Amino acid sequence: MENTLGNSWLDALPAYSLLRNDMRKTQLKKSGVDVFDFGLGDPQEETPFFIREALARGISAVSQYPTSTGSVEFRQSCANWVQRRFQTQIDPAAQVISSNGSKEAVFHIPHVLLNCASQRRMMVFPDPGYPVYKSSTLLSGGIPFEVSLRPEKNFVFDPSDIPEQILPQVAALWVCYPHNPTGAMMSRSKMESLYAWALKHNIVLLADECYVDMYFPGTPPPDSFLSVAQSFDFKNLLCFFSLSKRSGMTGYRSGFVAGDRDLIGKFAKYRPNAGLSTPEFIQKAAIAAWNDDVHARERNAIFAEKRRTVDLFFQKNGIEFLPSTATFYVWAKVPSRFKNGEEFAEKLASATGIVVTPGDALGATCDDWFRLALVPTVDRIEKCLAIWQQKIDQGDL
Repeated sequence: MENTLGNSWLDALPAYSLLRNDMRKTQLKKSGVDVFDFGLGDPQEETPFFIREALARGISAVSQYPTSTGSVEFRQSCANWVQRRFQTQIDPAAQVISSNGSKEAVFHIPHVLLNCASQRRMMVFPDPGYPVYKSSTLLSGGIPFEVSLRPEKNFVFDPSDIPEQILPQVAALWVCYPHNPTGAMMSRSKMESLYAWALKHNIVLLADECYVDMYFPGTPPPDSFLSVAQSFDFKNLLCFFSLSKRSGMTGYRSGFVAGDRDLIGKFAKYRPNAGLSTPEFIQKAAIAAWNDDVHARERNAIFAEKRRTVDLFFQKNGIEFLPSTATFYVWAKVPSRFKNGEEFAEKLASATGIVVTPGDALGATCDDWFRLALVPTVDRIEKCLAIWQQKIDQGDL
């Protein structure tokens, strides 16, 4: 008798691509190598003290279930930040909902939007991009459709790259600007035309904006699709925000989703059924973080210094990379003497202890690229680049 147990969608899902670096790091550490980890986007700077203090004060003597939508105070702090940052007004009661970091919401939203019995269950997303766009589509019974972001278009999404014949099947479209992994930006005019296109075709625009508050001092702040869609009451738009990178709170798992009130309402109906809610003490820390902009600017200055250091190193050694003034990622071309990003990453790690992410972990068309997440401290970056330079000078890399 055939064994029919198990989720066939899960069986068809490839292993999570970013876990390859974990195996690489484990092997290096077993060999006693000093590891410089540029893989996972998990910065090593301290979470600001006032945020940790708010967390501690938020722990009550009696532990009770939190609401799945987030407290009134939390949602108000999110709406206040949106008003300050984008000069855009949203209703905290109906257009904001808490999430446990952006990843939780990114993963679950296809379950809210898609009907796997319908012909209209296609999710479009960029290549390269966050792997969860694809995995969440597959595990919700949706149909994934990847659109390659091309260097000649500065990795900016162009809806004309979606074949006309599949548009009736498209339920939603993912974009991410500032972009992970390239650091690319989308202009206001491009954002306006993309949103107009989505409205025309009744496609939900899902904007992953968890890097929107990570930009370097003296450069224009990235815009939000919330600002673009304000005059349309945010119809067919959901924007995803996170404190992980902005405030150094990756382990806190806190973010929010904002936009179309009907879609937020559907998400609010879904979340308690999935047991999704953010602990009250985490929300207290998040409120402190969203209410303060100074610490975010201070962190951005640190990442700008890291970026300048790496850019100068790449320029000196003829390594091609995409310039950027946002995120903490560096998207660079694999040196021509290596056949692909995986070979380069393996050689770099074994020679120097430096761990980077091969491009094919973030997109099927990107095996000649690699990504650095600028998570080590400035001192550690300078130390490892000196080692890398020595290996280059010796002809080992």
